[in-house]
Amino acid sequence: SSLPSMQEIVTQHPETVLVKAGENLTLKCTLTGANFPGGVRWYKGLDRNQPPIYSDKQEASNRGIRVVPGSNTDFSINIQNVQPEDAGTYYCVKYRAGVQERELASGKGTVVSVIVKPSQPVILGPTRRIAAGSRASFNCSTGGFYPQEITVSWLKDGKKIPAAQPNILNSDAKQSISYRVESTVEIPLEQEDVKSQLTCQIQHRSLDSPLQQTFALGNILRGR
Repeated sequence: SSLPSMQEIVTQHPETVLVKAGENLTLKCTLTGANFPGGVRWYKGLDRNQPPIYSDKQEASNRGIRVVPGSNTDFSINIQNVQPEDAGTYYCVKYRAGVQERELASGKGTVVSVIVKPSQPVILGPTRRIAAGSRASFNCSTGGFYPQEITVSWLKDGKKIPAAQPNILNSDAKQSISYRVESTVEIPLEQEDVKSQLTCQIQHRSLDSPLQQTFALGNILRGR
């Protein structure tokens, strides 16, 4: 068995990180142990045949930039302007130089999730005019957000009204880690609603203030 002093230990932290789209991200990696000659690379995912995110050989896209260039113990990297497609698990990997370079040790990985804002909500109402005294159904939808937790509220003239539990769906796009939500409300319409406004309001951790969309009920009320 090899002596402890002959081992390389790759330590990554944190284990998970949540970052807003557009922000910068630091992935920390430190090396302790024998300090064998050979480089360090960062990979997104387990596939070592793909181009690395960072490599000290410049063949990489170098999406990652060294935080402490030249250090032989700190291989932390910065990723700038993080986008939803940057979500994934990142591995810091130490190689040993030689005729055939070989992998010596890998960190346990850092899971990166990207917080993405929902799109501007859209309200769909009845496609034809509704007579006063009838009920009308409205649907509010928004998409492209992460993580999944989201709140949809309906207001009529600024006052909250009850609505069915919203339906949260996976995004249609392949490989995309985002969600869509739809919420439906049914309300009775009266003649005096001709001046009323129906509002759909979206709250999500990516937003500093709620997104909202408004529908003028006068647009679908049939005159007497």
